[in-house]
Amino acid sequence: MKDSLQKVLPPIARLLPDSAAGLEDEVEGLDTARRFSPRLYFDYFTLLQGMAQSDGRAVAARCAALRRCLHMPYADRFEVRERMDEIALSFMRAHRTATLSEASHLAIDAQESVTYPGYTDSIPRWTAASARRHLATLQMALAASEPHLADELSSLVSVVQLMPQSFSAEAASSLAAFGTVLVRPPMDSPEKSTQFFYFDRIVHESAHIYLNMLMTFDPLLTNGAALAESPARQTLRPLKGVLHAHFVFFRLLHAYRHAPDAIRNTEAPCPSRAEMDRMSLSALPLSFAAREAIYLDKFIQGDSILRSSAAFTPCGQRFFDAMTETLCHV
Repeated sequence: MKDSLQKVLPPIARLLPDSAAGLEDEVEGLDTARRFSPRLYFDYFTLLQGMAQSDGRAVAARCAALRRCLHMPYADRFEVRERMDEIALSFMRAHRTATLSEASHLAIDAQESVTYPGYTDSIPRWTAASARRHLATLQMALAASEPHLADELSSLVSVVQLMPQSFSAEAASSLAAFGTVLVRPPMDSPEKSTQFFYFDRIVHESAHIYLNMLMTFDPLLTNGAALAESPARQTLRPLKGVLHAHFVFFRLLHAYRHAPDAIRNTEAPCPSRAEMDRMSLSALPLSFAAREAIYLDKFIQGDSILRSSAAFTPCGQRFFDAMTETLCHV
């Protein structure tokens, strides 16, 4: 991030000297040993968006936002947020747009003037308190049962943003707000099921964040846009999305194998296995055993699809093989 900002700011300074004045020195002062705020990534990505659109006003506005962020650029503690900020609103817009257009990816933007019904929905105080309690309990339990996984999740997720019921997704994340996981809290769920829900969703979204980060260094696939069957959906998906689903199932299975006892003992009424195989992931019952079995089947399906259809880079091939080898030898 620091290197990227240092490359982006000089051309901006040549075209918009007043907007970029002093930013280079502030970026130079960033401490890469500390975890950056998701806001820093958001301002960076929206700055790139303004540059790509040759929108001088947008670039000037994002430079001003970046300047404000650089006064508090770090995420030194884990947060659960219930107030909607610009990042959360951008996800609301992106999911609404993706739903209407059937888009295959989120286009995160920062159009502060655009509003839609439901954006004023508030998160009940008791819901926010419940989320903080469950996530704090999970952090402590994971630190005891699998400290490596706890450290990894801590390095990837610094903010859990609670979303209103009008949010169309159960959970979401994006490299454009690295470190943020958005979650729509479950309603009227038993305490035990709610804790399991947060465990499952945080692991799921952190896997997307991790893989998005890896793919900024190597694409892993040379035919990522080619369509193929998906283990996670009933429609054809780009192979890049299939790899994402495969990695998510891999990380979920790893986390399930090291889950605290309180998570492992979560049970719920389940329909027949044939019915569950046709369900979306969000519709699956909050049963540890049922979800673990389905995730394993979907991982096996993904392995077969990718093995027959994917064209991996050398790094991608090692990455893909390592997932299979790890699960087979644990």
